[in-house]
Amino acid sequence: MAMCSFRKVGSLIMLLIPLLLANAAGAASISYYIDQSNDLPDDVNYLQVTISDGVGGNIDFQVDVLTAAYPAPLSNFGMQEFYFNYDQALDVDMGDITNLDPASWDINEDKNAGGGFGKFNLQAKGSGSSRTQLLTFSIAGVIGDTIYSYALGNADDTGEFFAAHVAGYDDGVSGNTSGKFAGSSVVPIPAAAWMFGSALGLLGWVRRQK
Repeated sequence: MAMCSFRKVGSLIMLLIPLLLANAAGAASISYYIDQSNDLPDDVNYLQVTISDGVGGNIDFQVDVLTAAYPAPLSNFGMQEFYFNYDQALDVDMGDITNLDPASWDINEDKNAGGGFGKFNLQAKGSGSSRTQLLTFSIAGVIGDTIYSYALGNADDTGEFFAAHVAGYDDGVSGNTSGKFAGSSVVPIPAAAWMFGSALGLLGWVRRQK
């Protein structure tokens, strides 16, 4: 009976592993929270930045404003600026930014994010009329870059990886309707990845028991 149970468990794990692999071994990606502010309380997840391997060697960015973290969003609520750095050993400039959405935004180099968060290598900037709760773009044609090439802080500044300017909310205290945000807190690993690791460990245990 015990041997039969081991075989059943092992068979189930072998069926699950390809499914978990398909989920965990797609395009590599890392995510970070922007959780510091010069206007609202710190240690709240205000935005999420996800950097992924894209098509043809591109590196893809997705920046989500986590709306629920903001008090009293107004009709024109959204992100108006986003800042990030890159590995200085690489040859990166603003011309390498492609597929920018919103398309009306501009890319600038070496800009101060304000709010005490210091200067960043690249800035994506919109206007009051083009604020967004979702910013996406790709970095194309940079030789030798990886998703980790864009997740690092400036040595002479606060060390935060990313910064943003979000506007169009009422903070309910000072009357401010905008703030500066920064952060580099790693988003916890998805449950699927933990399940995959646990499945491998359990499979090893079943084999040892056999």
